[in-house]
Amino acid sequence: MTFQQFIKEFAIKKQQSFLKATKDVKALVNLLSEKIVSKEKIQIPGFGTFVVLQYPSRTVKNPRDPGKKMVILAQNVVKFHSSSNLKSQLSNIKWESPMQNITKKIFIPYADLSKITVQKEILSQIPEHIARHYQVVPIEEKVNTLVVAMIDPEDEEVIEMLKKKTGKKIERRITTMDDLSHVLDQYSNIGAEVEKIVEEAVLAKTKPKEEIKGKPEEIPQNAPAAKIVSSLLKRAVHDKASDIHIEPEEKDVAVRLRIDGVLRKIINLPKDIHSALISRFKILCNLKIDETRLPQDGRFRATVDRAEIDLRVSTLPTVFGEKVVARILDKSAGVLTLDQLGLRGRSFEILRDNIKKSHGMILVTGPTGSGKTTTLYAIIDQIQNEGINIITLEDPVEYQMPGINQSQVNAEIKYTFATGLRSIVRQDPDIIMIGEIRDYETANMAVHAALTGHVVLSTLHTNDASGAIPRLIDMKIEPFLITSTLNVVIAQRLCRKICEDCKKEIPLLEDQRVLIEQEIRNLPKEERKETEGKKYTLFHGEGCNLCSQTGYKGRIGIFEILPLQESLKMLINQRVSSDQIAKEALKLGMLTLKQDGILKVIAGITTLDEVYRVTKD
Repeated sequence: MTFQQFIKEFAIKKQQSFLKATKDVKALVNLLSEKIVSKEKIQIPGFGTFVVLQYPSRTVKNPRDPGKKMVILAQNVVKFHSSSNLKSQLSNIKWESPMQNITKKIFIPYADLSKITVQKEILSQIPEHIARHYQVVPIEEKVNTLVVAMIDPEDEEVIEMLKKKTGKKIERRITTMDDLSHVLDQYSNIGAEVEKIVEEAVLAKTKPKEEIKGKPEEIPQNAPAAKIVSSLLKRAVHDKASDIHIEPEEKDVAVRLRIDGVLRKIINLPKDIHSALISRFKILCNLKIDETRLPQDGRFRATVDRAEIDLRVSTLPTVFGEKVVARILDKSAGVLTLDQLGLRGRSFEILRDNIKKSHGMILVTGPTGSGKTTTLYAIIDQIQNEGINIITLEDPVEYQMPGINQSQVNAEIKYTFATGLRSIVRQDPDIIMIGEIRDYETANMAVHAALTGHVVLSTLHTNDASGAIPRLIDMKIEPFLITSTLNVVIAQRLCRKICEDCKKEIPLLEDQRVLIEQEIRNLPKEERKETEGKKYTLFHGEGCNLCSQTGYKGRIGIFEILPLQESLKMLINQRVSSDQIAKEALKLGMLTLKQDGILKVIAGITTLDEVYRVTKD
């Protein structure tokens, strides 16, 4: 009799599911293991014998890598030998019929929750804290029956608890964690939450400002200000916001989230909660609470729904009080690939060829929040292997990458990009990533690192790729050094993507057709061939619950890739303007930001309005 057969028989006798029976039998085995650790065996008359087999420590071949060996530590294993009486009884059992009955009994349908919105009356049947703890959500209500979706629908203890709590029969469905999270997010109504918090504070006759006095560790987590900050963080993470803005106005306080690059107001708070809210952020960041006249910067770490996030916080005195902006850095987010970023066609090939070079600089340009650092991480991920030493110097470290030596600057102790880079070149690096080139000292060190056989990756704040050259010259870098070290410049922006759930085709207007055809005519030959003879089709998002009625969900990059060819190097040595560099680059076949955006519009990824929004001069 095998262990699996024993569990099946146990399930039949106890009228349990196979999963529940497995848990019970394993618990029994663990208990027996503890009882017989000092004995050789335990014999149960008419049933069988439990024996302990002692396996010594031994070395075996690694099944994943036969060329290597692995050590298996010594362990005690419990085995069961059934008695002859039990064997004869089992031989008369027909396994198929009982197991078919069990299969029918425990059959649980799958529920796709990704596109459903559950009514508040149904959600209220199971409180949010119970739903999150036991990973179960109500999705439908029938006559005296509540339909619930669960990750583990065979957990009978949870089912019994729900029956007692709701007073109804429970009809179960199985679902995935992502789908479950979609419904859990629907519990979050930040407006109602905050109103309740403020109301509780008034009823308790407790001023939020008084509750936040003292050291951070002494602040009660159930204080109104603490609750509001917690609610804001939860909402921001759920909506995948990049920034939280707390903005004091004359009569109230506006709270806005930057989602997909666009600010959205989510709630107005009472004016009298403002000072407590600002102080709460300051306490979390270990800033001076009583300093309200000067800007301050800090950071703190929080865990929201099992995801660890870092927040960079900045305060600024304004006419109506201090404003706070918190930048959210989600450490649980993975590194995107170059394909996922939106690189395609000839631009992708140019970048791929340049990242294979053994020395020189690759610069990524664009405004704040355009995804420059994400692109640098994608490049590192493309070239990373255990044979090269990669060191990064960042402010701050946004993603933690295994196998990469990541360092974070600290201005308070004068550990800057320039001083850090001076130390990095002594660490025998092959590839150096610098978060940003801001001054002559950093630029000069980066150029000389590239000259001495290193690959240097960094960012600049310029509007387009051609603008990076004059920017370096303004930093007193000699043109001949730029042409000797710079391999390629990448300019980028982030466009919002059309929501796939409410995406609809729209008619092509005449002025839109003229604009598209004008940009297509100016495309390089290779790109123009892909669009010839094709019918232009435009799409937009009508708005749905998944995209908060905006018609957009997620973002994609549009890129301008400028490789330094010989004709461009000659112009750079002549210190020409960025306009002249751009004209020459276009003759050499460079795809502009707007042209790359138009190609993504034709492909149905984004809209014309979105492309012109991020590329307008």
